[in-house]
Amino acid sequence: MYRLTLSVLAAFAMSSCASPKPVDPMDHDMKAMEALRNPALAQSAEVQSGLAMIRQATSSFHELDSATAAGYTAWSPNPATEACASNAEGKMGYHRVNVPLRGSAANPAAGDAVIDLLRPEMLLYEKMKNGKMRLVGVEYIVFKAAWEAAHGVGAAPPEILGQPLLASSHTFPGGTGNIDHYELHVWVWSPNPLGMFYPWNPNISC
Repeated sequence: MYRLTLSVLAAFAMSSCASPKPVDPMDHDMKAMEALRNPALAQSAEVQSGLAMIRQATSSFHELDSATAAGYTAWSPNPATEACASNAEGKMGYHRVNVPLRGSAANPAAGDAVIDLLRPEMLLYEKMKNGKMRLVGVEYIVFKAAWEAAHGVGAAPPEILGQPLLASSHTFPGGTGNIDHYELHVWVWSPNPLGMFYPWNPNISC
């Protein structure tokens, strides 16, 4: 999912020390998240074909300058608050968001309600030892208010590659309080031993 404030990260660190079971600071739908561990979700020929299409569509974004030119900017406009999202299970890395594809957090109901396989709302990067950012995956996201405005209150979540997006809620830069939304990580450029669509990847470094 995302850039967390230092206070949220600190609170999570304290909670994870107190409990042997990882706690998700993003307030995901935990039952649905556990279902994403199923390796069979990414094994069908149809899904593999879709993953290849995502790789082709995002291959130029290995160069961060190309991603920026395409509208993918830092998650937080304030460098002091930009962080690599992580928990006891792994990391999500550094997020680059295309705000026009997602919508403004200041007005979630007016956000973009279209989920396009070839135009993910976010790109996920890890920071290498030499300081260079490496593309590791993509993330699809839609604000729940925007989705329900387009499809009706109580509408089923959107899907990508046959996989429903995960219900989640957390703060966004420019927004007020937690914002309910649907999201799905797809680790097309770095293997995730926990699953292709599982939000946390232990192989990612910050």
